[in-house]
Amino acid sequence: MLKYYCWAAAEKVLSIVPFGKYVYRGAALVANANGRSKRRLCGCGTAYELVRKARQMTADGSTILDVGTGWHHHEAVLLYLTGANYKIYLFDVVDIARLSYLHTYFLYLLENLDSVAHELGVEKQAVHEKLKHLITLQSREEIYRACNFEPRITMATDKPFLPNQSVDFMVSNCVLTHIPPAIIEPELRALALMLKPGGAMYMMVGHEDHWAFHDRSANQFNYYRYSDKLYRMLFDTKFEYQNRMVKSEWLPIIKRAGLEIVSYYPNITAESRQAVRSLPHIDERFASYPLDELATVHSYFLLTHAHSTSPQVAR
Repeated sequence: MLKYYCWAAAEKVLSIVPFGKYVYRGAALVANANGRSKRRLCGCGTAYELVRKARQMTADGSTILDVGTGWHHHEAVLLYLTGANYKIYLFDVVDIARLSYLHTYFLYLLENLDSVAHELGVEKQAVHEKLKHLITLQSREEIYRACNFEPRITMATDKPFLPNQSVDFMVSNCVLTHIPPAIIEPELRALALMLKPGGAMYMMVGHEDHWAFHDRSANQFNYYRYSDKLYRMLFDTKFEYQNRMVKSEWLPIIKRAGLEIVSYYPNITAESRQAVRSLPHIDERFASYPLDELATVHSYFLLTHAHSTSPQVAR
């Protein structure tokens, strides 16, 4: 567990000292250049469920918003590979994607071509041809034109940045986990304004302790042990914030944002249940929740406007 605490302490220091954010960003760039970018891709499997749902519920040519598009545009690229001719907006608060990261992602997908084609339900040759072409492109602008992507980078997340009722479907992959509750609610309201009547959002929320990703000896839910006060003191940083919210804490926020849950799927395993049971202590904030709620590794929320007709599967 030493690595777990040392990593958190290092980021804590960098988040408060002058020029710390530049040191952090520089270290992240070096890490990605040395292969961390490729290691990140092993977790992109959660994107397939989001992409399959988008494909199931939208028609060719629909408008998709990738919420928190990140380093590699995981979902957006996979949506392009389905051949559905989507218009895809890449939304984030900071532009952290790079040409080298995208090329790394394309190579990773090529190396795993059989599974990618199977997961997407498309012909392997079609995926191969698209990826081979994308790798030849020498700028992000060229890639974005080829894929019909359009970036939307803004810190004003409480205001619509696209026309009202202009988006058919929204996807988000472990992004809401890293947004403070006070910001999430107005952001969800803004997203709801941009969503078409009958449109839907499919949001994956990760519940694992992300600090544990840096230390394999750490319990995947270790952060349930700490009170909010102690957690803020030890772990809250400007770089790797986690709101620690479980399903029950999401429900009132979703409701107040004018949204309702069409369907919900929790990813729970025997191992995740055992991880919760093995914690030496659970803080009172979490102690009243049932085991399966605490043992949920990922939550998949399908959301639509409250009191609207449930979104229909595209034909």
